[in-house]
Amino acid sequence: MWARHRAEVADAFPGINGRRAINETVRRMINTLIVDLIETTGRNIAAANPRSIEAVRSAGPLIGFSPQIHEEAAALKRFLFRHLYRHYLVMRMSSKAQRIVSDLFSAFMSDSRLLPPQYQAAHGGDQSRLIANYIAGMTDRYAIREHRRIFAVSEGN
Repeated sequence: MWARHRAEVADAFPGINGRRAINETVRRMINTLIVDLIETTGRNIAAANPRSIEAVRSAGPLIGFSPQIHEEAAALKRFLFRHLYRHYLVMRMSSKAQRIVSDLFSAFMSDSRLLPPQYQAAHGGDQSRLIANYIAGMTDRYAIREHRRIFAVSEGN
């Protein structure tokens, strides 16, 4: 799928390269997936012709990709998993993020005074859930800053 759309982009936009070429290629790939999903789903529904909710439930999968696009999407996922999601730099960042979240959770659970006032008392609720919600609402940068504020040994903390 990637190679086909990359070639189409190169033909349609001679001289395009870098981020623009990647963005246009990805846009075309997403469009292919959406169009195929809509068309295949329409054909599946028309073929099943369900007249009741029970007919929909017994019809089997109605929403899905065509066999060709299903296989191309699966191949793309395998490629991304091997070459992007498991890339050593991504794995390093993932490990750091896990440590930051775990450290923040442990620190807040052991001393709720480290939390902003509105999160310090669960008011009869589950303190761990309150802390988890607080951390989940953080941006990456804010979580990193909070981690530094709590754990970094330096002046100005």
